[in-house]
Amino acid sequence: MQKVLIRHRGDCNLAHLEVELGYKVPIGLLSSGRFLVDEASGLVGLHGELVSRVVEQPSYKAWAEEDAYWDIGQRVLRAGLDFESEERFRDLFEDLMAKREEVRRLLKPLGGPAYTAGSRFGRERQLPPMTSEELQLFGASSRVLRSAQTPDAPWVSLSRLLQDVEVRKLRHRVLPAMAYWEWLTIRFGEDLHLATDGRDLLLHRVVAGAGPDARLAGAAAGGSE
Repeated sequence: MQKVLIRHRGDCNLAHLEVELGYKVPIGLLSSGRFLVDEASGLVGLHGELVSRVVEQPSYKAWAEEDAYWDIGQRVLRAGLDFESEERFRDLFEDLMAKREEVRRLLKPLGGPAYTAGSRFGRERQLPPMTSEELQLFGASSRVLRSAQTPDAPWVSLSRLLQDVEVRKLRHRVLPAMAYWEWLTIRFGEDLHLATDGRDLLLHRVVAGAGPDARLAGAAAGGSE
């Protein structure tokens, strides 16, 4: 069951899950606390910490490695035209191939499109204006960040956001083919800083100007045009 949920990026509708498993999931298992369950929507998922570790973090690491891949690629192209430094060109090309395999290794276990290698072509991905459901996800994410951030602990783990049922329901509907962390960085923009401590992804939201809901209000205005 856990493997199936991982293939679905951590969440699945119970009816669809049972069809894929080929059996009815025991009520005792659903109520055991091993899974995140929302009876109203029928959503069944892995706990936030596990989703962050096995679904979100590998794509974040691949994203970082892809940046290094693009950098080496540019150096390979420049070295390729320096015909007096053949050895350096070959060394850089070997580095490029090794980095390519590292990106492949990180993406292979995901089994889905949580992060598409090469989608940015060395740049930040662009998204169209937010839909109404994206605005809801933005608001739910903002709520968790506001409640969790304190002056003494300004960084909030991605696991914390992914443990919120409302965030998970909206993430499941809104982001079928995109990593949640990447969506957060694009939609929150410069207001959100992202880092990792090696165990989890960490988020720090800094909103300048009109207050914590200013960006949400602006997004809502843009989405209603």
